[in-house]
Amino acid sequence: MTTAVSRAHARPPGLERPPRVGVMNLMPCAEEFEGMLLPQFGAAKPFEPVWIKTPGRRYANDDWARIDNRYVLLRDAGELDALVVTGAAVEHLPFDQVRFMGEVANTVRHAVLRGIPVLGLCWGALAVGYVVLGLSHQVLPQKVSGVYETDLLVAPHAIGKGLDDRFWTAHSRFAGFDESTVDAAVAAGRVRVLGRAPSPVGTVIAESCDHRVLMHIGHPEYGASRLVHEYRRDIAMGLADVQPPANVDLDRPVCRWRSHSRMFFANWIELVYSTALAKTSHPAAQKGRWEQ
Repeated sequence: MTTAVSRAHARPPGLERPPRVGVMNLMPCAEEFEGMLLPQFGAAKPFEPVWIKTPGRRYANDDWARIDNRYVLLRDAGELDALVVTGAAVEHLPFDQVRFMGEVANTVRHAVLRGIPVLGLCWGALAVGYVVLGLSHQVLPQKVSGVYETDLLVAPHAIGKGLDDRFWTAHSRFAGFDESTVDAAVAAGRVRVLGRAPSPVGTVIAESCDHRVLMHIGHPEYGASRLVHEYRRDIAMGLADVQPPANVDLDRPVCRWRSHSRMFFANWIELVYSTALAKTSHPAAQKGRWEQ
């Protein structure tokens, strides 16, 4: 089952319907993440999210009946105009030890072959960068948790449109890009870095040089209190060396990244529209069966 996201924007001429965006929701609590992600598209043009069921996922924290009712297997998803791969609580693992990595890789490769935009968030950004662009990731000595000032490195640019020269991004992760492989890919003309923050954050937003693959290693979908919730959860679990999230007031957290988040997602949906419109003149480009 899919859910339409309707907004007060005129549908551009040339499209028979709003774009259909497949979402591989790999977060530990699928329903909770839906509620965080969809509001971030509040400034975007209308689209239809299609929630993709990943057989390698156990959905241990979710209502199975709801998953079966709302999520579809990729082969049953129909025509998609874009793909989102979310974060997942597996960034500490090598890719070959991630149970559902094969499904993710196969889906991303098919999307790239069809020429539709792909967006990776947090671990999804690492996975997409690895599959498509050969970027390695590395486990960090300490979890990066907090809100960090991030520099916009490109202007003018379709994804950076409307973003401040320096903006806040939220992070909660145990891994990041291997910056040496990012630098090598930039030098080879495969990757463009759009946003970067000082250590320990590093590259935050990057894209393939053809604009088809976009990666945001932060959690732009998080709300104000999420980082505090995760910090207190980790303390309660007795995890070692848990540090408070940087630049966050534990008693009165505020969302410093909401404007950035909504503009970022709106700009990406604009790219999805542009790609879908371009494909109307080459309708055979997206034909063929999705495989798993």
